[in-house]
Amino acid sequence: MLSALARLSGLLCASAIVLIVTACSLAPSPAEIPAVERMPQAYTDSTPAPNRASPDHMSWWTTFEDGTLDALVGAALESNLDIREATARIEEVRAQYRIARAPLFPSITAGTDASRFSQPANAGQFGAIFGGDGADDDPNLPDRPNRFTFSTFGISLGTAYELDFWGRLSSGRRAAYADYLASGADARTIQISVAAETIAGYFEIRELVARETILTEVVDILSERLSLTEDRYQRGVVTSIELYQIQQDLNATRSGLPLLGSQIVASRGRLAVLLGRYPQELEPLLAGATLPLVSLDPIPAGLPSDILVGRPDLVASAFRLEATRQRVGERKAARLPAINLTGSTGTQSSDLSDLIRADQWFTNFVTSLTAPIFSGGRLKADQAAAEARYEQEAVRYARSVLTAFQEVDAAIAAFNAQRERKLVLDEQLAVAESSAAVALLRAAQGVGDYIGYLDALRTVLNVQDTQASADRELATARLNVHRALGGNWIAEPADAQDSEGDLR
Repeated sequence: MLSALARLSGLLCASAIVLIVTACSLAPSPAEIPAVERMPQAYTDSTPAPNRASPDHMSWWTTFEDGTLDALVGAALESNLDIREATARIEEVRAQYRIARAPLFPSITAGTDASRFSQPANAGQFGAIFGGDGADDDPNLPDRPNRFTFSTFGISLGTAYELDFWGRLSSGRRAAYADYLASGADARTIQISVAAETIAGYFEIRELVARETILTEVVDILSERLSLTEDRYQRGVVTSIELYQIQQDLNATRSGLPLLGSQIVASRGRLAVLLGRYPQELEPLLAGATLPLVSLDPIPAGLPSDILVGRPDLVASAFRLEATRQRVGERKAARLPAINLTGSTGTQSSDLSDLIRADQWFTNFVTSLTAPIFSGGRLKADQAAAEARYEQEAVRYARSVLTAFQEVDAAIAAFNAQRERKLVLDEQLAVAESSAAVALLRAAQGVGDYIGYLDALRTVLNVQDTQASADRELATARLNVHRALGGNWIAEPADAQDSEGDLR
């Protein structure tokens, strides 16, 4: 058996030598993408910044400086079901890569066999030799057996290997590896999406809760305003028209409270789904009571070309483009002759006890060359389909680059607009608060009436309500810039950093 293993090792060494000198590639040259070549040097409304945020700063959402938000995002990245599904997808594609890589190596099989052959002496080939009638008149001949019986036992090791002369198997391996890298980039895209949706959901809840509080205060003010107006109406100071107007304002404001309550329930439910939890399990994480302050500092967007490696969706698209390119080479090579090497070695004997004897060895080595002659145009059409898919993927990548640039450009412009709006609303609130303070002072001094103060205070609350929505829109605008830039700068999963050697 040891000598059989030695002979098999010789076959494997010969296959390995052949492997080293083969495997060219018929994949076409990488396509030129005009959308990348002529990309602008700067965004339309971006603030010049020499350096983009450091990639070491992985948790980009901490720029909102809110501990509750940090806890929510951390919980979402840990337990979100979409992320878990994407992680499982990475493992699937990793296994598919191993499957695509396996044919590059010789396959080895081990087997045992046992057979028994028994046939009458007057039948078949033996009957033709000894006579089929079973009679023999020559007394000098030895007695002929009535049956012939043979037993054969064997143990063998076999190897098979396809010589990758045209690079078909190598192209398939490279395509599978590109698919694996694309799946890792897809997982990062989902991580960024989950983090962004969690942040957006958190700011939505905070806005709705703030507006509910403000609206409740407005209802209290209008109720007090209505009581005073009713008293003045009884004394004939005001007309019924003013009284009815106050009643309408109060009822309209009250009608908004149930709607806000239902929106809060729905918003909490959506946020709970992102965290892979039920709404009741979300309450301990929503510790904050007010909207966090959003930084008005500009976001360093860097050069537009940064999005090519900063946005994982573009990275995934680039890897898929490479995968389709390699599959064109794979389809081309499939139309060319294939060289296969097969061999087997082992021991064989008619007696089971003789299987371990060294002189019972056998060996077999076969080299075959097969070439497709006629397949009804299937192989040619398969190559044409692969080339068409490559062209489609190139178009998709170009469209993705243009879309990404537009998203960053629009997000920066929207953030700058929200910053300006925020400054205007801050001034408006300061004026309203000053007016309310003056109205209260006049009422205290007897120069003005208390109703005037209530109206001024209502104006302050209305501006605060508008500002609560504006704060959320400002936060969303900043979030959209981060998201359009690829999150900058979410931690990359370890799986996506694997080299080909790590996948074995």
